[in-house]
Amino acid sequence: MRALGRELTGLRRHGGLDLVELVALVQQQLRLDLEVTANDRNRHGSAYLHAFAEEVAGYAAAEEQATLGGLLGWLDAAARRDDLGPRQDEAERGTVQLLTVHGSKGLEWDLVAVPRLVEGEFPGSFREGRGWTAFGQLPFPFRGDAAELPELGWQGCETQKEVDEQLTRFKDALDTRHHAEERRLVYVALTRARSALLLSGAYWAGQSRPRGPSVYLRELEALGAIPALPEATALEEDPLDEAKRSLAWPVDPLGERRARVETAAAAVRSAIAGSRGAADPRGDRTTDWDTEIDLLLAERERTRAGAAATSLPTRVPASRFKDYVSDPDAVAAELRRPMPQRPYKATRLGTLFHRWVEQRSGLTGLGESIDGVASERDDELEHGPEAAALAGLQATFERSPWAGLAPSEVEVEVHLPFDGRIVVCKLDAVYVDGSGRCQIVDWKTGPSPRSDAELELRQLQLALYRLAYARWKGLDPALVDAVFYYVGEDRILRPERLDDEAALLARWRAAVPAA
Repeated sequence: MRALGRELTGLRRHGGLDLVELVALVQQQLRLDLEVTANDRNRHGSAYLHAFAEEVAGYAAAEEQATLGGLLGWLDAAARRDDLGPRQDEAERGTVQLLTVHGSKGLEWDLVAVPRLVEGEFPGSFREGRGWTAFGQLPFPFRGDAAELPELGWQGCETQKEVDEQLTRFKDALDTRHHAEERRLVYVALTRARSALLLSGAYWAGQSRPRGPSVYLRELEALGAIPALPEATALEEDPLDEAKRSLAWPVDPLGERRARVETAAAAVRSAIAGSRGAADPRGDRTTDWDTEIDLLLAERERTRAGAAATSLPTRVPASRFKDYVSDPDAVAAELRRPMPQRPYKATRLGTLFHRWVEQRSGLTGLGESIDGVASERDDELEHGPEAAALAGLQATFERSPWAGLAPSEVEVEVHLPFDGRIVVCKLDAVYVDGSGRCQIVDWKTGPSPRSDAELELRQLQLALYRLAYARWKGLDPALVDAVFYYVGEDRILRPERLDDEAALLARWRAAVPAA
């Protein structure tokens, strides 16, 4: 109790920190991150902590004055209504408010704008598919709102034909319910306006095919409530297609201010030129400037020579461990001057494939927020720009040795204490056979290694995965296997050996001083 009292006293001294930093400090000081990691009965504790931190960050970004008291009040209100959604603020005069349709209930504005009234968005596409008959769904009779949901009359069926007929009726009922809910929402949106209502849409908005006006706009057109809608788009392809846009790079740092800045700079130069030769009333500044310039140039030279120390991060991703041990100078340069990474289509394809495997398993991995799994859009898997490539990967996976196996873990994050740091290991899937042996599989959608040297470096990631999982589960590392599966090539890579902890430490300590 005394130790707890000292910890709480110490935390009170940091009450003025940024809310996100304060929450992270509380988790660390109270060792909540260690507690959830050590709790075998709840595999998703770390994910919940990350999700809570994201909710706090969202609250802090939305509030002009985000205080600890305000956060506690918001959490208390959220607990009472079992909802972490945004507060329903009163409409404020002279401002533009951005809300969801749900968040606008009970409020009114002089002018309301409802964008994206196009097919497939509002009303949205029906994505429930087969309802509770889909894999991993809770049967409707077991839900608390069962009385409001369509029924599947399968109990009295005696033939497959009767079952199929009932399934067809069930899907039609689900579709009808979905469109009724969408119509209720558009009614809410349209009736929020006191005097003016703006309804808009566009055939093109970044998708691969044009989308026509919403059925709601068509109905308003038929009633004569709005002008006639265009029958079709005049453009054959998206005018905002990112691949066809040309942008100047690097971007002018002054932008529209360039003319004003250059005019001001010219005025300063003119003033300096006119005052040359005059005595400086503040004394000789030239010597001071020369000294400061010399110091700055010397500092730059030390940095270029690598004399400037680079602080290593506390958390090191296992996937980047090979970079630290193979090219520490490049890692050090990146740490000194981080650069944004360009998004690649291959990266997104890998993300979609991992999500599909996770959904297929019926297990829930980390997710991006508390209800992230429920909010993921299935149409991205089916109709996105990577749909064809994704379908090929899915077909290959269905022929793989793991297609008929049930994983014990999917998308689980394990933290491995390693030489004073934490190595973050994100395991794609773990399979356990009848003898108790475990196999960690890392799905890869990119190309496989082209040389033995490259494979030797990549095995470090699997070696860390094996060590982290064995330590987490209290297993002998000899009982844990780890492989790469390059799905695009249908190729399984099993390194001939995986480094043990001593070998990993030796590699790390040999490279870290250079980083």
